[in-house]
Amino acid sequence: MTGTPQISQLAEILADKSRATILMVMMDGEFHTVNELARAAGIKSHTASYHLTKLTELQWIVMEKHGRFHYYQISNKELAQMLESWLQISPLKPSRSLNQSIENQMLYFGRVCYDHLAGKIGVQITDWLLEKNYIVKSEAGWSLSIEGENFFESNGVNIELLKKEKRCYCRMCLDWSERKHHVAGSVGKALMDIFFNNQWIERTGDSRAIKLTTKGKEQLSKKWDIDFESENKLLE
Repeated sequence: MTGTPQISQLAEILADKSRATILMVMMDGEFHTVNELARAAGIKSHTASYHLTKLTELQWIVMEKHGRFHYYQISNKELAQMLESWLQISPLKPSRSLNQSIENQMLYFGRVCYDHLAGKIGVQITDWLLEKNYIVKSEAGWSLSIEGENFFESNGVNIELLKKEKRCYCRMCLDWSERKHHVAGSVGKALMDIFFNNQWIERTGDSRAIKLTTKGKEQLSKKWDIDFESENKLLE
């Protein structure tokens, strides 16, 4: 197929506030119903269906039908990565209510970025992995050291299977709220799985925001010597 990329059309798609909100919600990598997405965007279900049809035609999202319900998910991690990168240069909208301010604080503290951890949680954990030399930097990018592989294996991760996945093994992702890097790729997903599987974090409502559980704060302080106590209090 030949042609010229239509950047203006891309801008037109994202210029719609409701459509952009729907995409932001789906950056958690989960499947969502039309009603869930409509509620998040503050629009009617039939309007959300219109936007979802447009996004499906672009192959930005995929749909699965189960019984009476249609479930929508962002199509791939590359698109989520692209959207996350645009957030880094997007102007910030001031909070206009207490609820909106709290929601923004929750997203800043911790959130899911498609399949890895972002926000203060993601960045601080990544900094810790770098300080321990579990993740090492080079001109080629990021990678796990032998000690890092042993660390992940001690937390139930099969490193050999991780290396065989058809995706980037370990990469850095610039965090739009912290303006620092957090870890992504197969290693980033494995890290997020450790947190969810051990019930160290949990989702907050229908958003991408996550918070540390009491168990998570205790285990991170005891095992990893990381203290999130003061930051997490504002979310309780």
